[in-house]
Amino acid sequence: MAKRQMWDHMRQVFQQAVNAVHPEKIFVDFNSFDLRPKERDQRVYIKLDGQEHDITGKTCHVVGFGKAVLGMANKVTMDLGQLLAGGVLSVPVNSLQQFKQPICDKLTVHEGAPNNLPDETALKAAQAIKKIAENMMDKDVLFVFISGGGSALLPLPRPPLTLQDKRSIADKLMKRGASIQEINTVRSACSEIKGGRLALAARQACMLVTFVLSDIIGDPLELIACGPTIQPSGVGKSTAEILRKYQVWDDLSAEVKQIFEKPDQQQDAFANSKVFVVGNNVIATAAAAHEATQLGYIPCVLSCSVQGDVSSVAADYQRLLHVIQEFKQQTINQQQLRERFAFDERRFQDFCRALEQHMMTKAPLFIICGGEPVIKVIGQGLGGRSQHLALLMSQMLHRDESLGGCTFLSAGTDGIDGPTDAAGAIGDSCVIDAYLASHTLDELAEVLRNCDSYNFYKQLLDGDYHLITGHTGTNVMDLHFLVVP
Repeated sequence: MAKRQMWDHMRQVFQQAVNAVHPEKIFVDFNSFDLRPKERDQRVYIKLDGQEHDITGKTCHVVGFGKAVLGMANKVTMDLGQLLAGGVLSVPVNSLQQFKQPICDKLTVHEGAPNNLPDETALKAAQAIKKIAENMMDKDVLFVFISGGGSALLPLPRPPLTLQDKRSIADKLMKRGASIQEINTVRSACSEIKGGRLALAARQACMLVTFVLSDIIGDPLELIACGPTIQPSGVGKSTAEILRKYQVWDDLSAEVKQIFEKPDQQQDAFANSKVFVVGNNVIATAAAAHEATQLGYIPCVLSCSVQGDVSSVAADYQRLLHVIQEFKQQTINQQQLRERFAFDERRFQDFCRALEQHMMTKAPLFIICGGEPVIKVIGQGLGGRSQHLALLMSQMLHRDESLGGCTFLSAGTDGIDGPTDAAGAIGDSCVIDAYLASHTLDELAEVLRNCDSYNFYKQLLDGDYHLITGHTGTNVMDLHFLVVP
């Protein structure tokens, strides 16, 4: 199979995986969730995760924040009809333009947080959302829609912190390689609304219903958008420990340090709070595997929990490709293959079956991984973890001639990789061949040192190896595809 066809197929598989976790689809079939009020015996019911709930005489309200909430919330508001009093959403800039569908006139939509950075518009939205929660009474039901990107779209700093303080702290943590779990732990501590505080504000409501589209490995509810409706578990590193670990602590004023040193008051659990994870990376990778099969590949989902620095992830993928090659050449047996398998042990048997089928049928092997690596930004360039990983993989595949036939794609399911308009990029030896036609290896090394992967791909063959989708309207972390011919 020609390389260009493989690249087209990888793009197609990515699109189908994203479509599978598109928010509107979650509430379309009505099998698990049906928010259309049903009258029976003079009572009114809705269905949540297959269970009927009586909302007779109740008034419904909607709030939401994140890159993927617009489609979900709009569908549900339309379904609720006359029972809906109104709602407020905080979504990324240009979401309405890209949505291209009528918006329920009872919804107020704030578009903010350009480049995933909290701004005054997002702050106003957060204030409006908290006000709705505080106004809840026992006749009210509050529906909360949460997805990735919700942290930046729901900024409400705890005094004396300012919005700029919050941005500065998060920016330093990101550039110094903190995990999304660590960053969101700190964000929660900085906020008047995150870390369960939105639920606390809505404690007078009859029922609080949270729908979550997960963008974090393992779906830890208190960390997704910093868990505004989730009571913190208190498990894990403290905020002060994380800030010290990444050398941010000493940059803070004594007044700000006091916020992080003072333990939070214990919150009472909300008695009638229901939380549903309606989409995640597992669903996306399964859809990718299905589409790859339709296109004639042998798919194998290796992991939905890829994390760590992108350079380590690239090294893991290189070792995996070598192990596959050695097994195909019969220079190692299955036991040796197992010993060198660096991914989830529970996936090993599936991996072996796919590998044997690949060898027997000669059909290309399509390896699928999901997760959220990190990148330590050390230069002044422009890029994101998916584009940087794709460029590292390109360099590796070019250097290692034995793997030259393999190809790679890395992209964020939200369509936005870092502060750029690209979702990700192709990783291939051909990428480096094209670059070296008019540049040197030293210049390539400088691009990587400067973390300038976006400009590298944008300027190379008119962006031919870039993956540009625009905001997809969903967000379930990143997808990585490796094709072995």
